[in-house]
Amino acid sequence: KHLEDVDPTREEQLPTTVTAPRTQRVTRPGAGVHVEGLDDVMVRLSRCCTPVPGDEIIGFVTRGRGVSVHRADCANAASLRDGQRDRLIEVEWDEDFSGGTFVASIEVRALDRPRLLRDVSAALADHHVNILQCSMKCGADRMAHMRFDVEMGDPAHLGVVLGSIRDIDRLNEVFETYKP
Repeated sequence: KHLEDVDPTREEQLPTTVTAPRTQRVTRPGAGVHVEGLDDVMVRLSRCCTPVPGDEIIGFVTRGRGVSVHRADCANAASLRDGQRDRLIEVEWDEDFSGGTFVASIEVRALDRPRLLRDVSAALADHHVNILQCSMKCGADRMAHMRFDVEMGDPAHLGVVLGSIRDIDRLNEVFETYKP
């Protein structure tokens, strides 16, 4: 139908594939970051370095998207310090923040073998870690490169999870990482 052919006084039955919009917004817990001098500003944790409480962090005032928080050792943060210092802002972790979740990135390198992905994902599941994203590729040298973005409630839990993955048979490397 064309828009001009629709009678606004007549109710039409929508196809079953069309659903009504949600009436309740689903929101995630706050970032747990305090921005110096500002109370009501949108804050987002940068995906390039996935900062977690305890990391040294810096803030960057974006154009139209609030403050982006980076780990101080992030390569993107270093370029911001060099090129756009006037847009940097002091940020710190809220001391009383609890209940939020944070994203950590884990990389695993190992000689490819059957059940490798299952073993690593089982180790994550055994620690009740939610996998948000996973990618795996295997090169001609048969080395498997896996990256997991996982959601965690406590950053101190990360060391325990990494240790559990390291205990898996025939792994070369396991480490927390971020994209430079």
